[in-house]
Amino acid sequence: MDCANPSRRLSSPCEDVADYTFDEKDNGALVEVRRGAKIAVELNENPTTGYRWTVSNIDEAFLVPAGDDFVPPDQKSPGAGGRRRFFFRAKGAGSTKLTLINKRAWQRDDQAVGIFKLAIRILS
Repeated sequence: MDCANPSRRLSSPCEDVADYTFDEKDNGALVEVRRGAKIAVELNENPTTGYRWTVSNIDEAFLVPAGDDFVPPDQKSPGAGGRRRFFFRAKGAGSTKLTLINKRAWQRDDQAVGIFKLAIRILS
């Protein structure tokens, strides 16, 4: 999926955020992106529970981390979850895999409550 779908946008205009945006529906998918493109992965998160999404596996020869942020929910309910957004830059042409996990900071990776995997083909 790309940013052409306005229903998938968060608070800022998609053109300012990323060239390609992926979320829970893309878990396990093989996607194609252009070299140099900015990629966003947006996942539901509730950090008040102690669980946070983190990058578990990345090959920086192909994907360069470009930061992350948390978008709180529109409602102001205490303890309500929001969306964690990770940003990456597609560096080199080829194929790679990206894995994100949802766990508490003190837990081992195999104790994660959520796993997000994306196979990425970067086109030159």
